[in-house]
Amino acid sequence: MPFQLGLSGLPGHDLHPFRHIRENARLHPDVPLPIGDIGHDAAAVLVRGGQAIFAVEEERLSRFKHTMGVPRRAARACAEAADHPLAQLAAAHYLDLQDEHLDRHLQATGGGDARVEEAIRAEYQRTREAASGFRADFPHLEAVDHHLAHAASAYYLSGFERSLVLVMDGNGESASLSLYLGEGPDLRLLHALPATSSLGLLYAFGTHFLGFEPIEDEYKVMGLAAYGEGDDTYLPFFENQLLWEGNARFTIPALLRDPASRTLRWSRQLGPARQPEGPIEARHMAVAAGLQKALERAVLRLLEPVEATHRTRHLCLAGGVALNCSLNGVLDRSGLFDRLFVQPAAGDPGAALGAALVAERRRGSAVPQGRMATPYLGPAFTAAEIETALQAHASTLAWERPEDLLDRTLDLIGAGKVVGWFQGRMEFGPRALGNRSILADPRRPDMKDRVNRAVKKREEFRPFAPSVTAEGADAFFHLRGLDQYEHMTVAVKTRPERASEIPAVVHVNGTSRVQVVRGEANPRYWELLTHQGRRTGVPILLNTSFNVRGEPIVCSPEDAIRCFLGTGLDALVLEDTLVVKRAQRVLKAAVLRG
Repeated sequence: MPFQLGLSGLPGHDLHPFRHIRENARLHPDVPLPIGDIGHDAAAVLVRGGQAIFAVEEERLSRFKHTMGVPRRAARACAEAADHPLAQLAAAHYLDLQDEHLDRHLQATGGGDARVEEAIRAEYQRTREAASGFRADFPHLEAVDHHLAHAASAYYLSGFERSLVLVMDGNGESASLSLYLGEGPDLRLLHALPATSSLGLLYAFGTHFLGFEPIEDEYKVMGLAAYGEGDDTYLPFFENQLLWEGNARFTIPALLRDPASRTLRWSRQLGPARQPEGPIEARHMAVAAGLQKALERAVLRLLEPVEATHRTRHLCLAGGVALNCSLNGVLDRSGLFDRLFVQPAAGDPGAALGAALVAERRRGSAVPQGRMATPYLGPAFTAAEIETALQAHASTLAWERPEDLLDRTLDLIGAGKVVGWFQGRMEFGPRALGNRSILADPRRPDMKDRVNRAVKKREEFRPFAPSVTAEGADAFFHLRGLDQYEHMTVAVKTRPERASEIPAVVHVNGTSRVQVVRGEANPRYWELLTHQGRRTGVPILLNTSFNVRGEPIVCSPEDAIRCFLGTGLDALVLEDTLVVKRAQRVLKAAVLRG
C-alpha cells in the first residue's frame, strides 16, 4: 500500500502571516479584504491506508512560530518515517487555485471597482505561482480544494457514518465557510459562503481592534470574553454586522470597507481601539464578549435549519475558527447534536492531513474506520539522543533516572513546583496533550500566576487547561460521553460543587478546556494522573504547552532543555530522566536525595 504525503504552507511570502497581511494592505490600500493569505502554518503529514502515520508542523522544526513557506523539514521527517525517498512520494497540497475560484472571489469582493479587481488578480496570480513552486520539491503533486481538505480531515476521522461538516476560517480559495454532508464515503458540499461572509475575518478584525494580532491571538479574545459575560452592551453591534438572507446565508458588509474606515466606524460605536500592550479596560472585556457571543449565535443560526433538514445528529468541525473551544462548548451544550468531532489540528496543518486523505480517496482507497486517536504523530527521541543533549549542558544540569519517577514528579508538583514533561511522540496540532507539556498542581489558587511568572509570560486573563483521567472526569465536569473531550477542543462546564478544588484550571465563567485521558491512549500520562488521584482525591493536573510566549512547542530534547534553562521551571522530566538546575541547591537536595 503506497504512502501519501499531505502538505500545507505557501512559499514566497513573509514567514509571519500577520506581517504578510499588513504588507498586502500597504501595497493594496483599495482592497478591503486580506488578499493572498489563503495558506499559512506549513506542515507535512504522512498517510497510508486512510491512517495518519506521521505528522509535524514546520514550526516545530524551524523554531519559528507559524512558519509559512514549503515544509521541507517536515516533509523530510515524513520521508524518514516512511523510509522512502521524498521525491518518489505522492503528494497533495491544500490549495486548488483554478480560475473558477478567482471568478467567485472577484464576484464577491470586486464590486465593479477596476482598481480592486486588478489588485485581486495580481495577488491571486502571485499566490498561484507561489503554490506551483511546490512542484520543484514535490514532482508528484496534486491540488486539493482548501475547504474540502479541512472537511475530509474531520469527517473521515470522526468515526461517524453520517454527519454535517462545518468548515470555517478566514478564507480559502474563494470560500470562508463551507457546509458539507458526509454520508458513508462521500462528502457533498451543501453550500459555501465567500470571504464577504467570513466569520473568521470578522473575529480577526475584532482581535486587531482589541490590540492583539490577527491569525495568532484570537484565543486571547476568546479568553478575555469570559470576563465580559453578562454585559451585552456591544452584542447588538456585532450581530448587526451580519446581514442574513434566510437562516443559512449572510454577508458582512463591514468586510468590504477598507481597514482604516472600518476602524473609524467601529470606534464611533465601541470606543477607541485598544493599542497593543495597552491596559485592558472593562469596555474591552465587554467588546470581546459581544464578539464571541455574536459568533456563537451566528453559527447556531446557520446550523439549525440545515440540521433540521438532514437530521444527522452529528457535527464535525474544522478550519481555524473550530479552534474556538468556547464556541465548541456552546455547540456541545445546545442539544442540536448528540456528538461532536473537532479535528484536533483544525487549522491549516490539519488541512494537510485532509489533502492526503482526499488524494487517497481519489485513488479508490477505503475511507478510514473509527475515530481519530489522540494525535501523537510527531518525532520521538531515543535514550541516546536525550543523553547527548543532557551532556551538552552538563555544567548547568544535574539528572538521575529514579525508579519512582512518577512519585518524585508528583512530590515536586505537590510542593508547588512547575515541571516540564517530555515523553514519546510529540503532538500534532496546537494543543499539548501530555507529551510536550508543562504540569502543575490545579488545587493551588496561586498556581495560575505562578506558571505565568515562571514560564508562560502571558496575559493573566487567559485560562489554563486540566488533564483528567477518563475514570474521574465526570465527577468534576459536565460531559456528554468522553471521546469528544480527548483533544482539549471543547470548553465544558465545571461542576460547581467541585470547582473550588481545582481553582487554577477553572475559568472565570466556570468552564474548563478539559483533556480527558484514557489509559490506552497515553498509558504513562494516565498513570501519572491516576497516581495524583490516589494521593489527593483529584486525578487532575494543570497542563499547558511546553513553550514560552512567542515560541513553538518544544520538539526535541535540546528544545526542552533550552526552554527549561531559560525559564523558571523547577524540574524537567525527559522520558525516564529527572533533571534539575545545578544552581537550585535546595531543590537539588530535595530531588536527588541520598
